[in-house]
Amino acid sequence: MSRQTVRAVATATGILLGLALSGCEGGPTYPKAAVAESLQTLLVEDHLDATVRFVDHTLGVQLAYPGALTQTETSITLGPEFQEATRKVLTAIHRVVLSTDADIQFYVLLLSDPKAPGAYLTMVRYLDDVKRANANMIDSPEMFARTIFELSYAGATPVSLDQYVPRDIKLGEFLSWQLARRIQYALAEELKPSGVLSVGRCGGRFQDGEFDFMLDVAPAAGGALDEAALDQVFHVSTGVIAKVLASYRFDRFDAVRLTHPMSGRNLVLPKIRFEVVR
Repeated sequence: MSRQTVRAVATATGILLGLALSGCEGGPTYPKAAVAESLQTLLVEDHLDATVRFVDHTLGVQLAYPGALTQTETSITLGPEFQEATRKVLTAIHRVVLSTDADIQFYVLLLSDPKAPGAYLTMVRYLDDVKRANANMIDSPEMFARTIFELSYAGATPVSLDQYVPRDIKLGEFLSWQLARRIQYALAEELKPSGVLSVGRCGGRFQDGEFDFMLDVAPAAGGALDEAALDQVFHVSTGVIAKVLASYRFDRFDAVRLTHPMSGRNLVLPKIRFEVVR
């Protein structure tokens, strides 16, 4: 997803943070025993074609909304009804997740358009981030950076919510997705203005206590990446990682691995290197 598209998504969805807070005085409005059913009822009342799934600490919502997405032979973009679709569904989601005693840590929105079969927009948010944004502890640009947005094409066979959210999301893997995008954007800002280097999609995962990031940086004119440029790639990447992990106070990991596939180089840093920043 391009940065321009991410900004458009963030603008459309970010305004809802101020509308999200609702009180729980006198007990939860939506008890945990029926949190999925409660959200489903709200969505039906708003005439939305949606399904809800609650797995451990993750709440998933799948919404099909005409006009939400636009698909061409080469791309998927936001449709004319995208803002209205997200306004309706996120208002309902926030109403429930902020007024329940269920231990919800993440919510996932899977948005599709019956007129663009196979096209999906995924949004993932960490509920603590939403609460902190409502309390003005993090600003809007930072909230946007903490939200996962992804436009994708899944093929002709429809994707079910059970397939898309088969299990609970863990904070480590959520941070790996977020960090991969942050690293990509930071590298683009640092390296691309010169016109000498090209930055592609960076990947990230969290497995067996290790963060693993694949860095797609190459000379714009082709050839190999020189040692100085590679050192800069690693330096920018580790700076982003250290800052984000410190902001989340996340220490449930053993190491961070940075890999540059084109050169075959990788850098493995133990957790202690990042604890200094914290």
